[in-house]
Amino acid sequence: MTHSHTTRLLFGFALAAALTGPALAAEGGLYDAPPPPDAAFVRVLNAGDAGGLDVTVSSASFSVGAGSLTPYEFVTKGSYDAAWASSKLPLSVEAQKFYTIIVPADGSEAKVVEDKALANPARAGLYFYNATAKPLQLDAKVNGKQAAIFQDVAPGETAFREVNPFEVAFVVVDGGTPAIELPATAMVRQQGTSVVAFPAADGVTAIQSINTVAAD
Repeated sequence: MTHSHTTRLLFGFALAAALTGPALAAEGGLYDAPPPPDAAFVRVLNAGDAGGLDVTVSSASFSVGAGSLTPYEFVTKGSYDAAWASSKLPLSVEAQKFYTIIVPADGSEAKVVEDKALANPARAGLYFYNATAKPLQLDAKVNGKQAAIFQDVAPGETAFREVNPFEVAFVVVDGGTPAIELPATAMVRQQGTSVVAFPAADGVTAIQSINTVAAD
């Protein structure tokens, strides 16, 4: 059975594995073993395939519904084909790096993006994916005050920023007008949060998700 645990994601993973590996092994399996040092981390964003997708990348498999983002799975560094239905996407992944496979809603070609690493252990990581066909802005709303974090993120593009830990509600802005306000969430140091904007029948919708790594 697969479960997810929140990781201190995209920061010092190789160092953490090196420091904690022997201690975890000594616990006799009470905790998940750390990924091997040659592991790369891959996840899938299904921006709109209504029937859902079953995607494989090497030994990793993903079942992802429409408008959903999976946890990361780890694979050995190397070159692979991400495969689903009759589609294939070649990708090369490096050890201790993180990647998102984006399958667009409009049937255009899928792509893989490298998710930037969080470098400052005192900060949280914010990842914004614009899976719509229009430029969008992402605002942060704190204590009733609202300000832009990312402006004019182009269709199909992504943005990343390190932020201070704080309680926030994210607002996706379309053409100067708030399109959707997401539930308030906590930005936690050494943790990544992803916000994804999708096309919807009435304009734009969005989800937010804490970045996690799946473990068996």
